[in-house]
Amino acid sequence: MADYIPGPDASSQAWQSNFVTYANANLAALGLTAADMTPITAAQSPWVNGFTAH
Repeated sequence: MADYIPGPDASSQAWQSNFVTYANANLAALGLTAADMTPITAAQSPWVNGFTAH
């Protein structure tokens, strides 16, 4: 099975941002709750800050 998350960091960053935005906007349709997204959104900030600093 091919990876669905792009490899280059910039592409991965864009994918992650889009995923979080989409998932948060469609929680019920995806069968998720805000609590399900908490670990993902908590990990997003350090990634974005580290990527920007790099």
